[in-house]
Amino acid sequence: MVWLSLIPPLITIVITFKTKKLIPALFVGVVVGAFINTRSLLGGITEIGSYIIDAVADKDSAYTLGFLISFGALAELIEMAGGIAGFSDKVSKWIKSEKGVLGWAWFLSIFTFFDSSFHTIAVGTMLNPVLQKVKGSKEKFAFVLSVTSLQLILLIPIATAYLGYMVTLVTNNIRGTAITESAYMIVVKSVIWNFFSWSMLLLAALVTVLGLGFGRIKIGKSTEEEEEFTKAHIEREEKTTEQISEYPNKSRNLLIPVIILLLSTIFFFWWTGRGKADTFFGALSAANFNASIFAGVLLTLLITSIYFMLQKISLAEIEAHIIIGAGKVMGLVMILVLSWALTLVTEELGFNSLITEGMIKNIPNFLIPSVVFLIAGILAYTIGSSWATWALVMPLAVTFAVNSGINVAIMVGTVWAGGAVADVVSPLSAQMSDTSFGNHLITSLPYVIAGALLSLAGYLLIGLTL
Repeated sequence: MVWLSLIPPLITIVITFKTKKLIPALFVGVVVGAFINTRSLLGGITEIGSYIIDAVADKDSAYTLGFLISFGALAELIEMAGGIAGFSDKVSKWIKSEKGVLGWAWFLSIFTFFDSSFHTIAVGTMLNPVLQKVKGSKEKFAFVLSVTSLQLILLIPIATAYLGYMVTLVTNNIRGTAITESAYMIVVKSVIWNFFSWSMLLLAALVTVLGLGFGRIKIGKSTEEEEEFTKAHIEREEKTTEQISEYPNKSRNLLIPVIILLLSTIFFFWWTGRGKADTFFGALSAANFNASIFAGVLLTLLITSIYFMLQKISLAEIEAHIIIGAGKVMGLVMILVLSWALTLVTEELGFNSLITEGMIKNIPNFLIPSVVFLIAGILAYTIGSSWATWALVMPLAVTFAVNSGINVAIMVGTVWAGGAVADVVSPLSAQMSDTSFGNHLITSLPYVIAGALLSLAGYLLIGLTL
């Protein structure tokens, strides 16, 4: 009865589109999956906690959560010390329009390309105040933030948080086959066949330069805040989120911590990878990325706290804002934990068996790349995890490459492309753009669909030439 594994993610998707509220939708999906798995009310309730704890207990997941919480604390410290306001004052001399803000989001990718979460949080923190000054579209900014994070990073095959995972995944799946090419070279060559990420970069560039009708085409309807909350709740939230200048605006209180973060993270990339490679860049590519990024932000938090204390900011003030900043990212932490738990429950119900059963054994060669992309894309959007999608679909793609004679780099590229579908509509990008996930979803979805259709057309053309 592996088809039952479809029920939890489908329910999650339906509730998400109906309510535009991701946390309740994910929670209901996990609850339904737990009940299906145990066939018991009390057993299901017990199992819910088990899935959530297992998701958090995973080492890489814990590193990700630690990074988000620490970065939230760091961002709050920088804002308290006048760093964000100071940077906004400086940059606003050059940025006079929405297009300028979006252009800077692309430019800052040069310094933040190694991790999608780091890029989204850092760039969002620095540019969102400027966006508010020029009265730009929050939804458009959220879309460009999403695309310049994962979609761009997937196309950079050196020193990124994804590279180690990608190479390891390919290595594990080609082991025991007739494929003799190195896993790293397969990953490098597969970049050109990731049509979805290339399509989204093209669309985001057109949105940045030309607007491309962004916001005029929407799929779904987002509920107005006044319809969901009482007037008192809205007023309280406005007071809570109101920026109060506690110290003079100093752009160096943003720039110095960011420079420290960049240098310390690169150092830890080298430190964790130095035993696996002889060269500096080889060590960067072989690094333990999750551990390095977490260590980098912790060291930056420590040095920044000392730096601010030298500016006569009390330790009590620093401690208070670290706690406040950590609390601000709790919504994102809940989303991540629930999405990981949903992935665990769907896997346990047999989703992987479902997509590899006989229904896809007799596919004509010319349809194989497009079919693998569709499977990966639908799976990624269903369970909301690119990492889990890549792990589930990669064995299928390599098997097709070996049995059909299709170049393995093409098949690997279709897997990256399909998994990337999960990360265009990003709760993190929505939060850093100060907009709701619902608004981000309905305005970005037309472009996600356009990118998927462009990719599908490209894979069909490739298939016809095989």
